[in-house]
Amino acid sequence: MPAATSSETWDAAWTLTMRSHRKRLTDNISDSYPTTDRLKKSGVMEVETGGKEIQEDLMYGLGSSEWFDGFDVLSTQATDGITAAFFQFRYNAVPVVISDTEDDESRKSGSVKLITAKAKQSMTKSFDTINASLHTSQSGKSMLGFQDICAESTGTTLGGISQTTNTWWDNKRTDFNGSGYTSFLTKVADQYEGVIAMNTVWNNCAEGNDKPNLIICSHTHYGNYELIFEGTGHTRFTGAGPGNLGVTGDVTYRGAPVVPDRDCVTDNMYFLNTKYLKLKVQAGRNFSKTPFQRPSNQLARAAFVVFGGQLVTNNRRRQGVLYDLA
Repeated sequence: MPAATSSETWDAAWTLTMRSHRKRLTDNISDSYPTTDRLKKSGVMEVETGGKEIQEDLMYGLGSSEWFDGFDVLSTQATDGITAAFFQFRYNAVPVVISDTEDDESRKSGSVKLITAKAKQSMTKSFDTINASLHTSQSGKSMLGFQDICAESTGTTLGGISQTTNTWWDNKRTDFNGSGYTSFLTKVADQYEGVIAMNTVWNNCAEGNDKPNLIICSHTHYGNYELIFEGTGHTRFTGAGPGNLGVTGDVTYRGAPVVPDRDCVTDNMYFLNTKYLKLKVQAGRNFSKTPFQRPSNQLARAAFVVFGGQLVTNNRRRQGVLYDLA
């Protein structure tokens, strides 16, 4: 039987006011936002009350230390070694607009109220925008993303601090293609090139127990990582524990969850230490909805879903990126 067709052109109001249907609105356009969701669950999102900028105090020097005995003269020379990085808040707004006639027509019994549906539509767009911004570099009035925090090249400036003159203010990076590797799933002896490269970035970012606790990548290389463990001749892990591969558990690397996100650059994999990474959200701007206002010359109402925040780090050398993955 062929699919049913309809001759009407369905706009938002018409779709939600007429015909018998279930009271739900199903998203068919946006990607999910696993990175934003993971940051919320991991306690990375922090609320900041007021302020023009976000200040992160940094220590980059430890001063001098001397062994002495008796009446030895000790140095009293002061060492600076303390500075601060400053990050600006960035704002995003998504409109919720509805005319009085649309609102009146949407009040049919059993339908989704148009005002409710439009609010959900705008909220979804807001989350979608912020999640996508996390995987891009800052431009215009947008917020910082992982491409800024975990830059692929040296010499970048972040938080007002130049890495060129402050070598301690640099993230770790490994160029997969530039390191002579062929592809993620190419096997060298009993190891895969993708995992060998992951080992390199991990060890560069880690020091003792201070190590990455979240890895974010594209679905392409998430799938490649799964194939290593679920391929022919390997054990298929399907348990529910956090160390297993399966629908009910996280895929992990050295205990860190590996999270796939369709917004992530295909050839990048980020190794994040969330102890030093925060998504600062301005109080009252955490995807909040403003009151509806009426224009003076239209029978309509408009409101906004507003986000205000910034992605910041206070220890850039604990963040890393594996890029140019093939």
